Amino acid sequence: MANGAKMNVTAAKPVQNEFAATRAEDASPIELVGPAAVEATFIPVSRSDIFEALLDTTQGAGERAKASEVLTRIGYLRQHKSGVILNQLSDIYDPFNPDDETVNVTEASEAERLEKRRMFHAKLTDLVTSANYKELSPHELEEILSKATPDGVAVEVDFKEYDVKLIFCRGESQVKKTKRDLKRLFLKNMVYDVPTYERLFLAIKFKSEDIRIPEIMKDDGIDEKKARKKLRKMRRMLPPFLSTDHIYIKIFKDIPRYDVEMLFPNIRVKMKYSDKLQLGGSAVFGTVTWALGTATKLFVAVALSPLVLAGTIVTGVGGIMYTQVRNVFITRDRYRMQLAQSLYFQNLANNQGALALIVDDAEEEDVKEEALLYMQLLRTPVHTSQLDTLRGRIDAFLKEKFDVHVRFDVSDALGRLTENGLVTQSPAGELRALPLDEAARHLRERWCSLLDPH
Repeated sequence: MANGAKMNVTAAKPVQNEFAATRAEDASPIELVGPAAVEATFIPVSRSDIFEALLDTTQGAGERAKASEVLTRIGYLRQHKSGVILNQLSDIYDPFNPDDETVNVTEASEAERLEKRRMFHAKLTDLVTSANYKELSPHELEEILSKATPDGVAVEVDFKEYDVKLIFCRGESQVKKTKRDLKRLFLKNMVYDVPTYERLFLAIKFKSEDIRIPEIMKDDGIDEKKARKKLRKMRRMLPPFLSTDHIYIKIFKDIPRYDVEMLFPNIRVKMKYSDKLQLGGSAVFGTVTWALGTATKLFVAVALSPLVLAGTIVTGVGGIMYTQVRNVFITRDRYRMQLAQSLYFQNLANNQGALALIVDDAEEEDVKEEALLYMQLLRTPVHTSQLDTLRGRIDAFLKEKFDVHVRFDVSDALGRLTENGLVTQSPAGELRALPLDEAARHLRERWCSLLDPH
């Protein structure tokens, strides 16, 4: 995402993801305006570009070389941590991985699976947040569910089907689209903005029948037999290989805000009102045309035989019904084709591959944040009461060098630098970065201790 100037999504702490809803049948179209600009913690600049900009602030070739070594070793240490995190996540994810090819020597008990699932949920949430994604709140999901894009796929999804549902986004930009304008008699196109998530992270797991059937019985007031039948009907479109034991993870790019629903596997495709009106209008027009066109034939048929009359009516009505049914299927196929294209071209990674990608994203963000904060404190030590001022300086640096608007996450980066020993805090509360020579020596020692703990 080199063009970070378009970024305008706010960062928030993870929220409890218990939202469950279904889009109403009378979903209203979105307003053709963009969302208000909000602040972002994601830094839409590459690590190497930030390093280069920071090195340009050094004095002389000697200081530049020392600073380059420190920044590079900060990246090395975080890369080692990424490997550890990925190995841990892969081990915890193994019982839930739908793409697992290995033989499980021992089967985990139900209690062990629940504990692993809890650990995986917590670690994955922390990791995605470290990559500067933000979780979609229940309010945001409700808004998404209640509206539809003017030219998007109209679908509905039942979130009650999931007992794991993580939805995170990073980066929101405006994508310009065009469509024929009714007010201009379809002679000119209308240009409008569609709010789009530049990255979208999903992790879902379906509830087992043992959990879902009692819920349906309670919600609908029906017996177990009817509830089981209803659940089969609800899941009839799901592929046979889908398992309620698995957690499915996916990362997408450039997803329109109000098309998030289409990424879920239990969607039901719906026709927009414009398509319903078009089909209804063509049905009425076809009926009227048939009636006028066959009026003379009907008089002749009545004169000849009642059987000829009946045959004429059945043939005409049957032809109209066939045409309308065919139009319905054509419209539905068009929707499904649009859905398939979105899933094919906008999918970045799945399951284990998605874990590796999100670990890499988290590493990239952490290294950029630590480098920016270390170099800023190296120039000017600050008191803990001046963190807002420190954040403002870093925000201004990113604005000046790259023309991006970012609200830098000082506390997160400061905690990591303090833990690594690159930043110290005096009893009086002054924050100071280790000098370059000392920092380089300290990082070399830490790196050697990781390679050879003994």
